[in-house]
Amino acid sequence: MKKIVYLLLAGAMILILAACGSDSAVEELDKNDTEKAEAKTNGDAGKEEKTEEEAQEEDIWTYYNDAKWSDDYNGLKMEIQKAVVTDKAPTMEDENAKASAVGVKFKMENTTDGKFTFYPDQAVLVTSTGEQIDMPDMWVSDSIGGEIDKGVIKEGNIIWYLERGHAEDIEWIKLEFHGHQGPEDDFESEIKEYEIELQLK
Repeated sequence: MKKIVYLLLAGAMILILAACGSDSAVEELDKNDTEKAEAKTNGDAGKEEKTEEEAQEEDIWTYYNDAKWSDDYNGLKMEIQKAVVTDKAPTMEDENAKASAVGVKFKMENTTDGKFTFYPDQAVLVTSTGEQIDMPDMWVSDSIGGEIDKGVIKEGNIIWYLERGHAEDIEWIKLEFHGHQGPEDDFESEIKEYEIELQLK
């Protein structure tokens, strides 16, 4: 009986010591977080700038913020906000392999009480380097096409992987897509076709 009591007491002591240890670990973590927060509040500018520089180095994309386009089709406002290119895009098959890609940031807003149906996320891409890609990569692109009901805003990135590469050499891109005013199953509506050329360089 005494052995059982001693074992129970020993077990209780181990649990108490373990709890104290975990409390001190949590306190140390809180202390480190507090010190980091105070360092940021006190204006540790050097560290913040270094972090921004590191983030820029890790960014694989080249941005063309002036490569813009907009149109108002009977109350459906569409715009391309920027274009991007890279020769360092990871592939789905192998993250260590690098591929060339082109992308655009696209936005649509229905300002009417009716519906529209457009598919910019299925646009054909033509590049100044002689490539024609008939479909964006559906795995990495945002799904923004289809029916757009009243008041709806759809926006996202559309990405095409190139077959021959050299995205950084592209001077202009052209996008071709279409749609119509009305719901998706309205097959009698007039088709509106877009052919948009964006100058990158």
